[in-house]
Amino acid sequence: MPNYNVMQFIKTEIRGFTGIITLDNDEKHNSLNLRMLKEMEESLDDFAEQKIRTVIIRSNAGAKVWCAGLRIDELPKPGTDPVPFRYPLEDTLNKIENFPGAVIAMIEGSVWGGGCELAFSCDILIGSPKSTFAITPAKLNAPYNPVQVQRVLSLVETNIAKELFFTAAPIKAERALELGILNHMTVETDLETVTMKMAEDINGNAPQSITLLKMEINAIRGNAVRDLQLLEDINKMIEKLYYSKDFEEGKKAFLEKRRPDFSGE
Repeated sequence: MPNYNVMQFIKTEIRGFTGIITLDNDEKHNSLNLRMLKEMEESLDDFAEQKIRTVIIRSNAGAKVWCAGLRIDELPKPGTDPVPFRYPLEDTLNKIENFPGAVIAMIEGSVWGGGCELAFSCDILIGSPKSTFAITPAKLNAPYNPVQVQRVLSLVETNIAKELFFTAAPIKAERALELGILNHMTVETDLETVTMKMAEDINGNAPQSITLLKMEINAIRGNAVRDLQLLEDINKMIEKLYYSKDFEEGKKAFLEKRRPDFSGE
């Protein structure tokens, strides 16, 4: 029998060896506030304890936005908070990347900013023709650390990553599928069926083998990041952006729904 749990910003369900996390903050386009991130982490811990083999992260059926990214007004304020090399979203993404089983992003609708990080931290992405992706730190002058950049580079070639970062323009599902961001694309009416079928296929395989393979793939993929994080110049640049006037202007313009006026400072 399915096991349901309704929290403030997410809903969870267990079907056999599959755990489902449904983003349930439609009013705010599933933007990620601190409480929502905490609920996701607690659910992932609970799934791991119950030996769930595959987790699906989805939105409510019919949602136009899968995830709009981090709540801008909950970002740490420069001058009072430490530089967030490990802000709360990063902790949640690490939970996903280190979950002992597979994590599938079932994406119906658009994905923005930190929502792309959430999707890209998953092992497999399945979308619909309405799925779009926009990586937007350049619109806010928001500092991305090497781990965040590496998540994009793990899915696309360097020149494509540069296009996505530099333009901050959304790409449609067809191109995301062509580039390998999406593993599969299917019509909305079949999205849940296709995703559940893949989860069942994974659940039928040896869970310890899945855990080991995931650890090995992630370790090999992350080698470049561990090297990059030792470079003092990169960390200095992250700090410079974090304390910049343009980062404050980017956040302010977003909240005021206007184009930012970046000064380069």
